[in-house]
Amino acid sequence: MSVAARRMLLATGISIAALSSAPVALAQTTAGQATNEDQVQVPDQPDADRAPQGAAAGDIVVTARRRSESLNRVPVVVSVIGVEQIANNNANDLSKIGELTPTVIVGAYKSAGGGSIAIRGVSSPANQAGFEQAVSVAIDGVQTSDGRIAQLGIFDVAQVEVLKGPQALLFGKNNTAGVISIATADPTDRLEITGRAAYEFVGDEVTTEAAISGPLSDTFGARLAVRYRNLDGWLRNTAKPIANPFYRAATGAPAGAAQLPGASDERPGDQEVLARLTLKGEPSDNFSFRAKSFYAYNRDDGPGAATQNIGPCTGPNPRMYGIADPNADCVPDRRTTIGDLPLAIAATIRGGGDGTPYGKLTVATQAIDLGWSLGAIRLDSTTGYNYTSYQFLSGFDQTTYSQLAFYNEQKAEQFSQEFRVTSELDGAFNFMAGGFYQTARLRDANDTKLNDGSYNAAANRFSTYQDRSVQTGNTLSAFAQALIKPVDTLEIAGGARYTRERKRFRKQNVYGVGTFNTLNTVYPGSDTVGFLQGSFDDDNVSPEATVTWRPDTTKTLFVAYRTGFKSGGFGLTSPLQTGTRIGDADFESEKARGFEAGAKGLFLNGRLRVNVAAFAYKFTNLQVNTYDPARVAYTINNAGQVRQRGGELEVNYSPTSNFNLHGAIAYTHNRFRNFVGQCYGYAFPTGTTRATAVPPPNCSFVNATALTLQQDFGGRAPARSPDWAGNGGAEVTIPLGATKIAFTGDAFYSGSYMAAETMAPSTRQDAFWRFNASARLAEVDDRWAVSVIGRNLSNKYYLLYAADRTGGASVPGAIGEQRGVVARGREIALQVSGRF
Repeated sequence: MSVAARRMLLATGISIAALSSAPVALAQTTAGQATNEDQVQVPDQPDADRAPQGAAAGDIVVTARRRSESLNRVPVVVSVIGVEQIANNNANDLSKIGELTPTVIVGAYKSAGGGSIAIRGVSSPANQAGFEQAVSVAIDGVQTSDGRIAQLGIFDVAQVEVLKGPQALLFGKNNTAGVISIATADPTDRLEITGRAAYEFVGDEVTTEAAISGPLSDTFGARLAVRYRNLDGWLRNTAKPIANPFYRAATGAPAGAAQLPGASDERPGDQEVLARLTLKGEPSDNFSFRAKSFYAYNRDDGPGAATQNIGPCTGPNPRMYGIADPNADCVPDRRTTIGDLPLAIAATIRGGGDGTPYGKLTVATQAIDLGWSLGAIRLDSTTGYNYTSYQFLSGFDQTTYSQLAFYNEQKAEQFSQEFRVTSELDGAFNFMAGGFYQTARLRDANDTKLNDGSYNAAANRFSTYQDRSVQTGNTLSAFAQALIKPVDTLEIAGGARYTRERKRFRKQNVYGVGTFNTLNTVYPGSDTVGFLQGSFDDDNVSPEATVTWRPDTTKTLFVAYRTGFKSGGFGLTSPLQTGTRIGDADFESEKARGFEAGAKGLFLNGRLRVNVAAFAYKFTNLQVNTYDPARVAYTINNAGQVRQRGGELEVNYSPTSNFNLHGAIAYTHNRFRNFVGQCYGYAFPTGTTRATAVPPPNCSFVNATALTLQQDFGGRAPARSPDWAGNGGAEVTIPLGATKIAFTGDAFYSGSYMAAETMAPSTRQDAFWRFNASARLAEVDDRWAVSVIGRNLSNKYYLLYAADRTGGASVPGAIGEQRGVVARGREIALQVSGRF
């Protein structure tokens, strides 16, 4: 039995054990206490009972403080995305959901770290396995900070909450920038079958999903939801058959490597299957349980097809090791270039198959919630298990040549257990306390080819190196929060979380040539020849305090001091060479602290909602990562400091039940302080000396003798950090007897930003607008609906993420070429849905 299967069974066993002890717990409790699930009123959830005490008409219920509270009363800056907004924008993954909220940028990089998630301009790089994201994603209460979540489809959602700013006290580590909390749909209190089918015309994308939900008894319900999606492809792969300019017959390389086949699939796409089973019950008035099992499988054309060459290029075409590719371009658009590998080369690479690029993503998760009410005390247990596996073969140099090509297999496992004790006392004092434990393992293996001219006849390999690495970790934390109400209108909340983090790292090359032949290398601090080893240990206390004034049930004002913590660790992606040291791979913990103030109000009998906030934070040891093409290695740093100042405003106005106006604007001023890091890729002309050398823009020399470049980031904004962002839109519904027609229109604005950590000039994304719109004909009670949905109608191809491209810094005197993740262009979809 696999480790993944054993841990899934362990999570299920904990649930069964807890259920078996329920009669004992029930005998000791007092009947008649409502569960947390009872109190959560999620929009469009049929089984919602009631809103929390004090909620005003027209309010929304959130769980931003791990309690059910009205959005208008919770002293946290949180944006809520409801099920209708998700449907009207055809937002079926995290990137598209993030687009609906200002300052959220999600890019799926697929290779290495899998993706990058930014809130308020703070994020972590995607091109390093081992980095955890500054934004954690909690799905049904189980958190992950794995960037690969950006690749995963999101479906059957009830509500999404975007919590902005550090959230360490109640959500643990790895959320210095915020938390995206996703609640999926629960079983309904009556039998219900729903279905949806959509076809997107530009990408030839078919999506079908269905759910069956209802009670199995008076106290037990179930829900099964499935989705299948097939995208033929919105991109076009321009790679064509061509003679291999890097083939060297003198090396003994097989003749089949002399010709490159181009791309066998001119439309990179993907297929996805998702399934979720939810079981929920309330065997008595004071005990509840919920178990959610999720499985996902996605097959794509490899990570190379998900990025593009964005220049700058010498001439109209990109170059690989100085040789131009006549089939590729250098601008963000709907074209990418990745060539298949010749069979003669693919056969020598582990996982090479027939040389056709591919990617296989498998995800399995388990979330188990148990809750007991012991009079005025609530006990909750959340058990979580996440398993992610992504393996691929792909070229990754954005050219027909695919000289940088490799097979990668990455597996990540996380098992977590959290216990919480929450009081529901009638007096002036309440509290929450709990503990959290997590064990994690990340494994990464590569078989990498850098140049077809480097064939090793004795080993029959084109590969430069084959490596294996593993990082294991354990997290133990305890937290407590006290809430005091000296008077009815004033609340003082304060608490702290203690976290102990331990990680262990091992990496070896099982094969390598030149400086990558490390089998006999003795690394300082390692007890095993050929292995680079390291350990990371850290302890952190993250305090938080909030003062909230509620002059009446419709208005809330608060000021808060918040802190955040993101674990340090090791980078698994950096190639291992004889000169590598553990200091090249490790990085320290990232921390945040600062203040936030906000005001929320419902006006005009609940028809107008206004939320405004101002914030000032300092982020220390921000984790950054850049690629050094000269060393064929990554440079991992901790930036000295990022100073953040800003504010945001959200307005929602519904003058009638059939008309809604909404808008949001955010100003975020992030600037580096005390950080000198790596320059972007640049090749000096042959014969250049230090005396005659001129550095490229924004870069300087490390010293007076070497040609090594550096870059002072002081006073500059981090990557993916626009100063201004906002959106605005309207929805109108027109009754037509037994039917209705609804129209929505939304505009989204982003200021300019740099998409890459190195801030290479070509990675600048200028300010832009996007526009979404939809038209929907439906029965009055929404039992059926037909919709036309348009996304990104302005057809803007904008950068979500960028990084230096291997082999792109080979033209003397030219800035190295970059690769980028480009947002999907215009989408027009026809959607049909029904509910029975």
